[in-house]
Amino acid sequence: MEARKLTTAVIAALIITSCSLKEQVTSYSQRDNFYRNVSEIQAGLNACYTPIRTIYSNVNFWQMTECDTDLMYLNVSNQYNAICNISPSRPGCATTVWQNAYYGVSRANTMINAISQALEKGYISEREAVSLKAEAIVLRAFHYYLLTSTFGDVPYYEEEVTEQNRARIASLPRMSADDTRDAIIAQLREYLLPSAMGGKQALELCRTYEDGTDYRIGAAAGLFIGGKMALWNRRWQDAVDFFSVLEDIYGELSRYPLTDVPFSRKYTKESILEVPQVYEPYGLQIVGGIAPWATPVRRKVVVDDEEAAQKDSTHCFYNGVAIPELGYDAHIYSCARPTPYVYQNLLPYNSADLRTGEYSNGANSARGGSGTLAWRWSGFDPTVAPEYWTDENRAVMWFTSVAKASGCPWLGNKFWCWDMKYVRDSNNYKIFRYAGAILGLAEAHLMLSDQTTALKYLNMTRHRAGLPDLSTIEIGGKSELLMEEIRCECAKELFGEFNRKFDLVRWGIWYERTTQYNNCSRLLENIRPCHRYWPIPSNQVANSGGALDNKEYGE
Repeated sequence: MEARKLTTAVIAALIITSCSLKEQVTSYSQRDNFYRNVSEIQAGLNACYTPIRTIYSNVNFWQMTECDTDLMYLNVSNQYNAICNISPSRPGCATTVWQNAYYGVSRANTMINAISQALEKGYISEREAVSLKAEAIVLRAFHYYLLTSTFGDVPYYEEEVTEQNRARIASLPRMSADDTRDAIIAQLREYLLPSAMGGKQALELCRTYEDGTDYRIGAAAGLFIGGKMALWNRRWQDAVDFFSVLEDIYGELSRYPLTDVPFSRKYTKESILEVPQVYEPYGLQIVGGIAPWATPVRRKVVVDDEEAAQKDSTHCFYNGVAIPELGYDAHIYSCARPTPYVYQNLLPYNSADLRTGEYSNGANSARGGSGTLAWRWSGFDPTVAPEYWTDENRAVMWFTSVAKASGCPWLGNKFWCWDMKYVRDSNNYKIFRYAGAILGLAEAHLMLSDQTTALKYLNMTRHRAGLPDLSTIEIGGKSELLMEEIRCECAKELFGEFNRKFDLVRWGIWYERTTQYNNCSRLLENIRPCHRYWPIPSNQVANSGGALDNKEYGE
């Protein structure tokens, strides 16, 4: 198999307009003159990657999956996705997800057909065809994972869109999300699992970012998607099968430091899938927008004279702390904040959990944490001269609004972008990490009535975070107590990683948990049980000729 590397130059070339189910079909009359070797087919597959970046780099998607939950809030009136102020006629981020995910599905179907034709004509070998088809199947699976997680039941199709079938495909009704996931699970089992488990192992079983560079989507991402879909469908043994192969690949979780978790740490070995961004001042700029909504607000110091005011026109003061690494040009919006449930119960400032924040209470050195919350930071007093700002003069300082643990902390450096230029976030967004697979194994084994094994996997993430192991004695042998521990561990470990709403919906507790723990007044005014899934945009319903609907929103 040829190298699976996807360079940032290729990513730049993939920023193209997305389509919906009612798409304008491109003629493929020239196909005989293309897709005649592996490189040309990989070039065609590149278009399947474009929608992933478009969706995940859209801050509205992050707000939808994280701020509408029990963990985070953003009380801003014009951020409709963050406060559930949406409907079929104003679907918010639903339009982005629907159009781009179905573009990905359509393009993957086209490439699967093109690969089959290339094999028939002898352009590629059987081995090459199986590997290329497996990549396309994983990409299609990813897009259906997004669609079913966001909308529930959605139209499902595997055929290439042509002039002859376009109208029929555009009018497909919703298909059961469970049935869609069952179809995807079967395909991923066939193409990704080892032969000992009945699969073809069509893609190399290796870590996605083995040597720290950006790769094409591979087996690891497909195995993770298969495991998550199996959890959705309560196919617990299938989840164990998928995640166990990932365990064979990635090994001990303790090998991967928590300090690699922040989005600014790119292509880390624990990552299973990252959305890459890059910012070059006079070159390539492919950026996202999460960091401006997740960084402590910039505050200017009060100065006494005009000369000092002019000198202070640019600064690196973030809520009372000078942080030169964050830069002098960042533009910060009204920031998302953790809910009291997070900073009072799950990750209080004096917690032993290394995921609480980067710095310990009062110590002048990093704890080696994942930077989930920012109570304090090792920076400089903004009232002193910059000449004082040397590494030896750094001090851990409380942010002004936190007021020594009496207030709500900021989101931590997990989400900050160093030296951010205006609102151009050049971090890599971590979508799937190995820790998520470990917690998936804990949940699946618990559902298979194996508390001992479930605790073993739960304790892997706890141990890395500096917490003592839980035992069956502590949970009294009660499965619901252990399940709640798993939910809390998912909250702490995967905080802000585009997963929380999907997990809460999957567990059947999204509305109850969000209304109980989220303290956003605007969200609580708008939220309804129907918001567990986003509405299909009304124009898509119209384009389907009435085959699609939003009955749950009508009720």
